[in-house]
Amino acid sequence: MADDAAWDTSKENFQPLKKGREAKILTEVAAMPTGERATKIKEERSAFWTALSTYEGTDPLEVWVRFIKWAEQTFHSGGRETEILPLLERCTRELREAPENFEKYKDDPRYLRVWVKYADLCKEPGDIFTFLVTNDIGQKHTLFYEAYAAFLEIKGAYTRAAQVYDRGVVMRAAPRERLKEKLEQFTHRMMRRVNCS
Repeated sequence: MADDAAWDTSKENFQPLKKGREAKILTEVAAMPTGERATKIKEERSAFWTALSTYEGTDPLEVWVRFIKWAEQTFHSGGRETEILPLLERCTRELREAPENFEKYKDDPRYLRVWVKYADLCKEPGDIFTFLVTNDIGQKHTLFYEAYAAFLEIKGAYTRAAQVYDRGVVMRAAPRERLKEKLEQFTHRMMRRVNCS
């Protein structure tokens, strides 16, 4: 009951995530006194940076993905700009700048998800999508085409959005069924736009 009260008084300070947040983590964070919360966050953040700087395994992206998820679950109002955006930017840059990692990850759906999250927080996502095309990152995945086309559709660039979906079909992006479904939904929305005009 006390946990519910703590959550009720602080829930307006948590920014929503597209995939939602874990209720347990939200309740724990909301129930902590501010000083204790700040100390815990600092310790956990430091542990992630240490894990990244001392990592000797074969999959550094796995550590980055856990770090990003932790940040998304931990930071509330304002955290997207102050914590998550710089984290996404650093992850994409560091993995891109290490040639052995870049080749390994350019077709990894986890790496593409990081880029799409980064684009979602940038002022001009179009630049990110252009960069991804130019550097052949995520071009075999439906996620790239649906995210890029959604951005273009929101901007009102319907012809470009259709071209992006068509390119996904040509590239045989996977999963194909999801791409086909997204393209059908897009086509249906465009037909409704024409009929309503």
